[in-house]
Amino acid sequence: MKHKIILAIILGLALFLRVYRTQDFLGFWYDQGRDALVIWDLLQKHKFFLIGPTTGIEGIFLGPFYYYFIAPAYLLGNGHPVYPAIWLATINVGAIFTLFLIGRRYFSPATGLIAATLVAISFELVKYQRWLSNPTPLPFFALLTFWSLLEIIHNSPKLRYWLLLGLGIGLSLQLEAASAIFFIPATLLTLIIYRKSSPINFKNILTALIFFGITLTPQIVFNFRHENILLNSFSRFLVTENSFQPSLYNFYLQRLNFYYQEFTQKFYADPQSSLLFTVSLIIFILFVRKKLPSKPILASFIWWVTPLIILLFYHGNKGYVWGYYFTGIYPIFALLVSAIWVTSFKHLRWSRGIILILFSIFLYQNLTQLKTYLTHPGPYGVSLTSQIQAVDWIYQNASGRPFNTDVYVPPVISYAYDYLFLWRGGGATVPLVPLLYTIQEPDPGHQTLYDTWFTRQSYYSSVEETKLFGPLIVQRRARHK
Repeated sequence: MKHKIILAIILGLALFLRVYRTQDFLGFWYDQGRDALVIWDLLQKHKFFLIGPTTGIEGIFLGPFYYYFIAPAYLLGNGHPVYPAIWLATINVGAIFTLFLIGRRYFSPATGLIAATLVAISFELVKYQRWLSNPTPLPFFALLTFWSLLEIIHNSPKLRYWLLLGLGIGLSLQLEAASAIFFIPATLLTLIIYRKSSPINFKNILTALIFFGITLTPQIVFNFRHENILLNSFSRFLVTENSFQPSLYNFYLQRLNFYYQEFTQKFYADPQSSLLFTVSLIIFILFVRKKLPSKPILASFIWWVTPLIILLFYHGNKGYVWGYYFTGIYPIFALLVSAIWVTSFKHLRWSRGIILILFSIFLYQNLTQLKTYLTHPGPYGVSLTSQIQAVDWIYQNASGRPFNTDVYVPPVISYAYDYLFLWRGGGATVPLVPLLYTIQEPDPGHQTLYDTWFTRQSYYSSVEETKLFGPLIVQRRARHK
C-alpha cells in the first residue's frame, strides 16, 4: 500500500509539471504549425496521407503514425493545440508508470519508484515532455518495446510479446527514427546473447516481422508511388555520403564529452554534482555488479549503450547529434541508475550517505529549476497564449474587413500563424488590399534578417496602430497606393 501511495504522488506530480499552464508555455512554431495544417486537412477535408513529419535528412520522411495519434486530440479540442499537448504529456505519465512496472518486476519496487521519480522530476525531461512534437511520445512506446524484450529473454512463451516487440519498434521508428533505429541492433544483440533461454522460433520471429512490416506499409506505398524517393534518399545518406565512418581521436573525445553532458545534465544542473554522480556511480558498479540481476541489467545496458557506440562513427547530417536522439533511452538510463543506487544502498553501508546526498541534490536542483521555469518564462519566449491573443486581436480589429498579413518568425516560414489564422477565423486569403497586419516575433540572433523584413514593410506601408502581446509586436498598417 505504501508503494502505491508514493507512486500516486509521483505520477500526480509528473502530470502537474507537464500540463501546468500548458497554453502559456507551449511553443507553437514551425514544426507544430506544419503538423497542425496537415491534421486540419485530415479533419476538415478528409485528406489522408502515407507519410508523416520530415526528418533532418533530406528526402526521408517518418511514417504517418504521429499525425493519426494526435488527430483525435485536435478533433476533441476543435483544433486547439493545447489538447494534443496535454495528450502527449499524459502519455509520458503513462511511460513513467510503465517504467515503474518494469523496475518493480525485474529489480525491486524501490528501483521502480526511484526510476519513476528521476524521470518525473527531471527539469530537462519535463521540458522535453511538454514539447508538441513527434519525439515526445516515444518513451512510452520505447518502454513497451523494452518490456516485451525483457519478457522474451525471461523465457515467456506468449506470442503477444513478439507481436508487441515488432509493433513497438515499428511505431517508435515513426515517431523519431534517429532514436528508434538503434532499437533494432539493441534488440538483435540481446536476443542473440540470450538465444538459449529465449523462446526463439520461426513462428515468433515471423510474428514480430509481420507486425513490424505492417508499420512500414504506408512508407513503402509512398516510396513506390514517388519513384523510390525514400529508398534512394536512405541509400544516399548511408552510402554516398558515408554517414558512418571512423574518425579522428579528437572527434571521439568531443562526442564522449557530449554524451557525458547530455546524460548527467538530465539530472544535475552543475558540474560538481554531475562529477560526484558519475564517479560514485562507477565506484558503486565495481562493488555491486555481481549482485545485480544479470538479464535485466545487461539488457538495459545494451539498450542504453548501443546508440552511444554507433553514433561515435556518425558524420551524417553535417555531423549533428541532438539530445532528442536519445529520447528512447533516457528512461532506461534512469532505470540503470536507480538499480545501481538501490543495490548499493542495500549492500554497501558506506554508500547510503552518498546516495541520500545525491538524491537530495537532484530533488532540490530540479524542483528549483522547475519552479523558475514555470513561473518566469524567458524574455524572448513566444507562447501559444500570446500568439492566439495576437491573431484574435487582428480579426477583432479588422471587424470583418478584408485584410492581408505578413509575419516575421525566426525560421522564416510562418506555418504556425498560417494555422492559427485558419483555425481562429478561416484565414485571410484575399488579394492585395489596403489593410495589412504584421506580426513580429523577436529574433535576437538574426538582426540583419529582421531589419531587412522591417525595412520592406516600411517601404510599402505605414503604421496606424501597434499592440504588444507578450514578446509579439502586432501592427495595423495601411498599404501605400
